[in-house]
Amino acid sequence: MQATKMMLLFCSLVLAGGCYYDNEEELYPFAFCDTTNVTWSADIQPLAQTKCAISGCHAPGGQPPDLSTYDGFKAQADGGRIMARVIDKTPSVMPSTGPLPACDQLKIKQWLEDGAPQN
Repeated sequence: MQATKMMLLFCSLVLAGGCYYDNEEELYPFAFCDTTNVTWSADIQPLAQTKCAISGCHAPGGQPPDLSTYDGFKAQADGGRIMARVIDKTPSVMPSTGPLPACDQLKIKQWLEDGAPQN
C-alpha cells in the first residue's frame, strides 16, 4: 500500500510540472509581429486615427500638429518627430497615454524606414 501511495505521489508531481500556461505572444512579442508589408492605409492610418488624431490631441482643432491626414502625419515623419516621440520617446513619449505596443512601434519604424509611403 505504501508503494502505491509513493507511486501516485510521484506521478502527480511529474504531471503537475508539465502544466505551464504562459502566452507566447506576451513572452516573445517580436516573433508575432509581421512588418513585411506595412502600409499607410492598413497599418499606420488606423494607429494615427485611434492613438493620435483623437479629440483633445492631434485632431483638427486640437493640439498641433494635425495628425488626422496622411499629409500631416508625413510632415511629422519627414521632420523626424514621429521617430523621436513614438519610437525613441524623446523628449517625451507619444501618445501621452503611454507607449504603443512593441509590434505597433515596429510597424511605424518599418514604415518610416521605407520612406513613409502613402500606399
